[in-house]
Amino acid sequence: MTVLMPVYNAERFLHEAITSILEQSFKPFEFLIIDDGSTDRSAEIVESFQDPRIRFVRNVQNLGITPTLNKGIALASCDLIARMDADDISHPQRLQKQFGYMKRNPDCGLLSTWARVITEDKRFVRLERYRSNFYYYNLTFECWIYHPTIIFRKAAAEEVGLYSMPYSEDYDFFWKMSTKFRIGNLPEPLVDYRLSSTSLNTVLKKTEYDIANEQNVMRNIRYYLGRDFQLSPESLECLRHNFGPALQRYDRQTVVDALKVMDVIAAKMIEGKNPNRDVRSVLRARYFKRRFILYELGKALPLWQSVELLIHTQAWATLVQTSKHHLKAHLKEVLKIFRNYSSATRFKIFSSQAVKNS
Repeated sequence: MTVLMPVYNAERFLHEAITSILEQSFKPFEFLIIDDGSTDRSAEIVESFQDPRIRFVRNVQNLGITPTLNKGIALASCDLIARMDADDISHPQRLQKQFGYMKRNPDCGLLSTWARVITEDKRFVRLERYRSNFYYYNLTFECWIYHPTIIFRKAAAEEVGLYSMPYSEDYDFFWKMSTKFRIGNLPEPLVDYRLSSTSLNTVLKKTEYDIANEQNVMRNIRYYLGRDFQLSPESLECLRHNFGPALQRYDRQTVVDALKVMDVIAAKMIEGKNPNRDVRSVLRARYFKRRFILYELGKALPLWQSVELLIHTQAWATLVQTSKHHLKAHLKEVLKIFRNYSSATRFKIFSSQAVKNS
């Protein structure tokens, strides 16, 4: 197995990331670390380790994440490649469990795990535990996989064209792998994913990654609906669970169009051939995604628009849920008004009593 870790100006957390790999219960691996032109102490930190499993390569100049990853895949001496990032932490059993799964399942091209999301100082934020049987359907619309949790087969990566986008390269890679190879997930957290102030996708290059993610989703949709298929930006954002644009310029048809896309893609998946194809999982993934979209919009819309939308889409169970939400919200407002009124009344009574006593 090759563990591939690109590094760029990662001195703050690099020592801990490297140590978490070297202390794995699984021992026979090469640790391919590629420094992508760092200007901090990253190279010095890597060279401070004397473990013979480390294979350190330095780019002459900064190439960027995608060329560096592809360079790493080309240099990897093993068919199984596990990804690691320079600011994350792999749990001790991670490689052992992923290696075992891939050996037992030779048809699996890519395997991920759950992730514990942590802050820079390692405080727990949340546990990401996506259901792997929903990956095939949901990867069409959103990236459900954390990059540093994956292990994949080198030959499979080469067959789908490696990494091919400068931004959102991981999402693009996962989706391409899912079109040709079975993808899986170990349902346990085996990586601590650190939210960093130097993260490219959430901080430094957030706009570029957001645009690339939108392009990925539209590309995925057109894979099923045709290269000339058009969808409004508001409908596209609904499918990505970004409801702000649809709520700003609300039009019921925006939501209906998004739901239609989901239905057609589910039907295409069921009709087609794919190693991840499972009719029940596709239908259930569509059902839960549809329910989530309608519930979130139903809560955010004014009551009359919420009721209209949910009746039109025949989402009867969601209509009951959102009605309870609106009722509870209105009840809180009524109680707040009542409390304020009661306080004002008590103050008047107290003031008038004080005047009388004086």
